[in-house]
Amino acid sequence: MNEPTDLLHYALAAYDMNADSVAVESVMPRNFHGDAHYKIRIGELAYSARFISGSRYEHDVFLPLTDAVLTEQMRFISFLNGHGIPFMRPVPTVSGEDYHKLVWNGAEYRFFLFEWIEGRHITRCTDSVAYKIGALVRRLHALAANYECALPKISHREGSLTFLSMLEEAASAAPAECRKLLHPYIADAQRHIGQAHRSTREYRMQSDLNPLNILWDDKEQCIGIVDFEHIGYTERIEGLAWLIKWYSRTAGLFSHHVSPALAQSLLDGYRASDDLKPADWERLPSLIWLTGCLNWGFVDKTRRIVKQSISASQMKTELDAHLTKYTERGAKLGALLTL
Repeated sequence: MNEPTDLLHYALAAYDMNADSVAVESVMPRNFHGDAHYKIRIGELAYSARFISGSRYEHDVFLPLTDAVLTEQMRFISFLNGHGIPFMRPVPTVSGEDYHKLVWNGAEYRFFLFEWIEGRHITRCTDSVAYKIGALVRRLHALAANYECALPKISHREGSLTFLSMLEEAASAAPAECRKLLHPYIADAQRHIGQAHRSTREYRMQSDLNPLNILWDDKEQCIGIVDFEHIGYTERIEGLAWLIKWYSRTAGLFSHHVSPALAQSLLDGYRASDDLKPADWERLPSLIWLTGCLNWGFVDKTRRIVKQSISASQMKTELDAHLTKYTERGAKLGALLTL
């Protein structure tokens, strides 16, 4: 039995196409969420085929993908496509549904079919790419300014507080000499959370716009946004902080090398100087720090060091190296807005 092909045949029975001719061209990485994602071809046409499961992340920071949430996300995709934003285009089922629910080997999935967009990811950013992303997101935010839906408006502050709690829990389980290492970092995180907070927030609907969700052509023109499962309300300045972190990278996704010039290019594309208020500029450095220094990657590794070290000496050595790396990263991120 060829399980991916058999599963696809089963799912595609709900669509008006010849599933017998389906061919799997490539299997996309599962990443943290564990969804099954394939590039398939049926006849002359290529598609993105995604199976979304119920349990997708170890932590509970992201919005759970209930059927109601998925329905709102697909409605927003239709809105963006109708206004010229280059988002992926869903293929409806025979009955006109945006996706198909099925059970396979005892597990429930939601199956999504999209037209395939052929392009490339750019992870080593350029001035042109940063500027164009800034301009695209400014346009998206303007379109979404009056868009209303039933999804909750949750600040990234809630995620930061969750990660902070995880970090404090890890510190409490560590020996005294290791807690001493963690406490200054925790104090920094608390300070940045406080400085980033505002009681008045501007929310916009958007998706996860990190470089792996953006496709470009050979002329560095954006031709597709390919993330839908993270569509939701984002506080506008918090979202801008994530963009600055992602699109200031000069050496790829896993590098901590960032460029103030690239950050400025993105802000120029966004027309931030005409739009952001003094209070926005005041909180932006702390928001950028939180994106890079109090995220799942940092907290997860901290917890693993505390749980898996076989001695206090080993734990202290590994924590010291880990915290030094992220302290240096924080300093680089903090220097992004100096131009």
